[in-house]
Amino acid sequence: MVLGIQEVQQIVKGLAKRELENPEGAGVDLRLGEVHKIVGGQAYIEADTDQSLGKRAGFDTACIMKYRGDGGEEDYLTIAPGEFYLVKTIETVDIPQDVMGDLRPRSTMFRAGLHLLTGIAPPGYKGEMIYGLQNIGEFDVKLQLGSRISVAVFYRLEEPGVLYRGQNQHGRITVSGEETQV
Repeated sequence: MVLGIQEVQQIVKGLAKRELENPEGAGVDLRLGEVHKIVGGQAYIEADTDQSLGKRAGFDTACIMKYRGDGGEEDYLTIAPGEFYLVKTIETVDIPQDVMGDLRPRSTMFRAGLHLLTGIAPPGYKGEMIYGLQNIGEFDVKLQLGSRISVAVFYRLEEPGVLYRGQNQHGRITVSGEETQV
């Protein structure tokens, strides 16, 4: 069952005025809050074995832009063809045990040549949503912080899910160094 907007507004914190006072559809739009650039390192992901869980390492990243809310010219990111960023939403979620979120790019993104890599928000996840963002078009795209980039729709599970216990709880962008997966 898809949750109604009133329940969604209880799960998602920091929504824009538009999503609180004049929402549309069955979900809410999430906005671009931070932009992180990969600056180095070597990422890898190992497979689990019968004896142990695999290890992984992420790239080193740097936050290059953060939403301030004043809409100044410096709040625009120009994304050249092929450029890739990790981005974080302004909004945070607190997903109950019997709910899961489905995160999708807004059609405005792909109409501009931007590919937003999204996923699901599992039961028990708390924090901002983290996405990959890449310009797959042929031309630069100018994107303002605070822009609506994705839509979040939430589903009630038939029975409670297993709570999220991953290391990326609370909007962690990437792992610094090596860690064992959970």
